[in-house]
Amino acid sequence: MTCFSESYREARSRFCAAAKRAGAKLVTYAMSDLHGIDGEDLAVDIAVMGDVHARRAALVVVGSHGAEAFAGSAVLLQWMDGNHPLPPDLKLVVVHGANPWGFSHMTRTTENNVDLNRNFLASWEGRANPAYDQLAPYLHLRNLDATEILAAYRAFRSHLDRHGWTLENEMIRGQTGHPHGLFYAGTGPEWANLTFRQILRDHLSTVERIGFIDFHTGVGAFGEVVHLLFAPPGSSERQRALGWWGLTDEQGAPFAAGSMPRYEGLLCSAIRGEIHGAQVTGAVIEFGTADHFALFRADCMDRWLRFDGRDDPDAAVLRCQYRDACTPADLSWRRLVLKAGPDCMDALVRGVADWQD
Repeated sequence: MTCFSESYREARSRFCAAAKRAGAKLVTYAMSDLHGIDGEDLAVDIAVMGDVHARRAALVVVGSHGAEAFAGSAVLLQWMDGNHPLPPDLKLVVVHGANPWGFSHMTRTTENNVDLNRNFLASWEGRANPAYDQLAPYLHLRNLDATEILAAYRAFRSHLDRHGWTLENEMIRGQTGHPHGLFYAGTGPEWANLTFRQILRDHLSTVERIGFIDFHTGVGAFGEVVHLLFAPPGSSERQRALGWWGLTDEQGAPFAAGSMPRYEGLLCSAIRGEIHGAQVTGAVIEFGTADHFALFRADCMDRWLRFDGRDDPDAAVLRCQYRDACTPADLSWRRLVLKAGPDCMDALVRGVADWQD
């Protein structure tokens, strides 16, 4: 599947070339003090298409969880090289590589082990997460041994069976007590956080209606496309998003607890925070990749490689395995992504263009 890249350097080069072919204005926000895994320059690249003075905009973000960006980047290439004319009075802003360090180094987090999609907080004080404290011993492995991982996973499931699977949702929402852990929200805004806010101000400050997609992978079963909506039940914003993507509120949450985690510090929350007065509607769209054990193993591997396994002789191979866990090489999965991803973008553009209320 030729739209899928093997490295950040390749994905970035191909995105910039596709943006130029599509006639987009390309804007770069360089990360001047750090470099990529191969010493390459790092940046968030923005493609702006359509009416730059439009009062309504579609915003598409790829790569807030670094290594997950390979799928979203492929979607953007497929869409930009297709025939997708934009309606009048609409601007499309595409953000490629929102977390460029994580994208290049094939990890979920930023250079500071911060989960960027938990970093958009108003305050970092008083963010205790007792659920994470309980479950951390099962996640913070000292050895990346198959037997140990399986034993940790079985103990993890046993703990949740005894104490309730809502603990997993609480664990996922974000934490500030374990800097070497998963879902770490940090101690302040990351470079990628500040840069995304600047992008919003630079390109959407005069827009009155904003529809967005933030592309991710991992949540949902293999082959499932999951729309995570964070608007309150019954709200016009939620009803609008359901209509855009042909969804119903009866579709259950794709989490073992049967409900949505109470996420804190999501990247999409910055849109309304920076563009005051704008109406905002959208979704985090996930391409499901694997079963529960495979996701547990991938998360543990990513954390282990950052801290305990940095000097492992096979660290580079394991890092590529983590990338492949986020973006499976399976042909049927990649065909799904290249069909469903552009369809989701088209639905977003139509929805924003037809937005009446």
